[in-house]
Amino acid sequence: MSGVSQRGSSTAVAAIPMAALAILIAFVIGIAAAAGGGGGGCGGSEGEATAGTLKGGVPKKLVPIYQAAAAKYGLGPKGPALLASINFNETDFGKNMGPSSAGAEGWMQFMPETWATWGVDANDDGKKDPYDPEDAIFAAARYLRASGAPGNWHDAIFAYNHAEWYVERIMGDFRRFYAAGQEMVPLSARSCGPSVGGSAMLHHAERLFHPKAFKPLPPRLWAGGGAPESVDARIYPDAVWLLETYDLRVTAAREAGHRTHGDGTAMDMVPAEGHTWDATARRAAEDLGWVESCGESGVAPVCPLVPAIEFIGYNGYGEHHGDPAHGGDHLHVSWKSSDYGGCPYRTCGPDEWVMAFPLS
Repeated sequence: MSGVSQRGSSTAVAAIPMAALAILIAFVIGIAAAAGGGGGGCGGSEGEATAGTLKGGVPKKLVPIYQAAAAKYGLGPKGPALLASINFNETDFGKNMGPSSAGAEGWMQFMPETWATWGVDANDDGKKDPYDPEDAIFAAARYLRASGAPGNWHDAIFAYNHAEWYVERIMGDFRRFYAAGQEMVPLSARSCGPSVGGSAMLHHAERLFHPKAFKPLPPRLWAGGGAPESVDARIYPDAVWLLETYDLRVTAAREAGHRTHGDGTAMDMVPAEGHTWDATARRAAEDLGWVESCGESGVAPVCPLVPAIEFIGYNGYGEHHGDPAHGGDHLHVSWKSSDYGGCPYRTCGPDEWVMAFPLS
């Protein structure tokens, strides 16, 4: 935003209301259609594609932040796309964060005095930081709401930057994001049985006490022997989201013989057929906070793991973790729980509580 801009607030991420699902479809779920493909069912390929808009579209990692901020401040179904449009025009999705010649700074280009009024600590890390995407985008949503959105988007955007050309530019880019900003997902993941869909708020966590139960993984996501094994029902949505999003398949879930699998809060995963390790397991590990330099630990604070995850085993664990280039054969992920590692080499549980990252 320019030197005359102002902006908005938040705390924990709220659930996305049903009214917002239309725009979420345009951003996240998409409509998977196979050109010239065969019939339905699970036998098709797992190809994926994206519909490009504005330098390739909205970055995946920002989509759930726009959604949660719009939901928190009641910006309606247009809110996520309008926040994306403002973010694109202000900083090209965080590539040019200033300070500008007028002194505006951060992801959404707040003036320091405006940030002092409207800045928020959206991710509860103890500080309000305009260079943090969650803090800045939530603050923008707060400011837009206070300036008239969603009832009067023109005035709200004009308040953000006092120029008619700016309003026209934001609305023009918004229309392109809203109409064409859809992202395809793997066809098999959406055509073969139940799917959780949505986006994950990886940098947030919920402590869940119920239901204390186990739930079998979908057969299409199982690559181990016999019938699909179960996970704790409270992490089931996270588990399915992880497997679908990163084209992974499970080789071990709740079973004896492992140090941390018995309570259903851990999975061993390998790439789906036809997919590479770097594009699946490594990408998932890195998005959950693993970095190669922390491979011999796998836990926080050595690894900057997202708050719901206790342990990631990828490279650095000998014959049972990592990709083939590093001598191993799977990605291990453990969720935090009240009794992590409490029943080694046998089955037990369910635990008193588990941590999970929320899904929109």
